Amino acid sequence: LSITAFGTVPAGRMVKRSGAKPGDVVLVSGSIGDGALGLKAHGPDKPDWVAALGPQDRAFLSDRYLHPQPRCALAEALQRHASAAMDISDGLVGDLAKLLKASHAGAEIDLDAVPLSPAARAALMAAPALAELAWTGGDDYEILCTASEREYPALMAAAEEIRLPLTPIGRVTSEAGTVTYRE
Repeated sequence: LSITAFGTVPAGRMVKRSGAKPGDVVLVSGSIGDGALGLKAHGPDKPDWVAALGPQDRAFLSDRYLHPQPRCALAEALQRHASAAMDISDGLVGDLAKLLKASHAGAEIDLDAVPLSPAARAALMAAPALAELAWTGGDDYEILCTASEREYPALMAAAEEIRLPLTPIGRVTSEAGTVTYRE
């Protein structure tokens, strides 16, 4: 099965991966890690940590993997306020590297600030080593974006208005290709 999608963006309004600038705030929408954890919770060979989750947490993670929720409602705000943006389909760490490479920039990321759902937190309580999977696994389909210090408050307000959590997790640096992760 192959699907090709086409779309249009008003002239001059496309937000590319290549627009991040040193000093910009790095943000993510929603919660990170649910897709990758959901694949494990839904799959046939469930790891031991899955048994430690309650039925609601298992169902939530499985649903996030099986039914991703595109963040289309954020598109207009991104066009107005973001300097760079892309979806998180290959994991936060991998997709951040792609955005930074396109922007010829680096970043400092606070891993403790990365938003996790209550179900993902329960999984990490059962198996702390899953934190790496949450940060590197794919299938979240959340938005990774950057915004200048000037545009950041307006982007946050727009996300709040549509009731979509947007969380700052770090800053863009001038050190191309260098990402510092702090906990």
